[in-house]
Amino acid sequence: MKDLLQQFRHLIARKVRALLSRTHARTQQGDTPPISASLRQRMADLGQSDYPIMNYCKEGSAREALKVIDDFTMCTYERMVTLWQQVRYLDQAGIVGCFVECGTWRGGAMGMMALSHMASGQPSRVVHLFDSFEGLPEPIGEKDGQMAVDYANNRASGNLDSIRRCVGSLEDNRRLLEEIVKYPSSLSRYHVGWFQDTVPAVAREIGPIALLRLDGDWYESTRICIETLGPNVVSGGIVVIDDYGKWPGCKAAADEYLSRLPRKLFLNHIDPSARYYLVP
Repeated sequence: MKDLLQQFRHLIARKVRALLSRTHARTQQGDTPPISASLRQRMADLGQSDYPIMNYCKEGSAREALKVIDDFTMCTYERMVTLWQQVRYLDQAGIVGCFVECGTWRGGAMGMMALSHMASGQPSRVVHLFDSFEGLPEPIGEKDGQMAVDYANNRASGNLDSIRRCVGSLEDNRRLLEEIVKYPSSLSRYHVGWFQDTVPAVAREIGPIALLRLDGDWYESTRICIETLGPNVVSGGIVVIDDYGKWPGCKAAADEYLSRLPRKLFLNHIDPSARYYLVP
């Protein structure tokens, strides 16, 4: 009976992974609109009450943390478990620096980083959350591609005006990080506004960065963040590019920056969209 139950669980897990994989693939090809629901809601829509076990290292602890933040992120299970692992590595290896996220939506990814860091003991890292808290700005049609133009309802001139997509409030971010996760408010920094205005203004005072997570979707949003903050990431630190495999503008901006570095870096694959690299 136990063997049959185990086989059934494996079958369900395979079906969920296959369905999520097909969804990612169609999104990359432009056949479906980008995901805009929380991870928890997407699982509920699939009729699943729990996430399939994928045999990651430290997966059990990550799954417990995910229960806290999964209604506050659009990121996939793979991205969130990998993020948990990345922070555990940074803490255990003694890599100095703060955590920075550019494009937070409702704060779930930073919440995951905070929980992973708190698993090491008393939190000490400053966390920086950059977002307009108004949603995405207009893409640039010739840089970001037709799917971005369609997603923005043909508003694709690159203006810093919200297209009312991916809107997450400052209040949601604060509530998750400080009230639910209980990360110290004294270590939390919220930078409200468009990246073009906020990132260059505070880049120097941020200091060394251990983990930089980029989730700005468009070419110009990715470019300003990776070019301005990328050099602040310390040796052994990590840069995550959430939309590399989904939005062509994001990929182009990242590739341009990486091509100018002294040595070629390997981009690690997280899922069909997200990538990360270790800074030498």
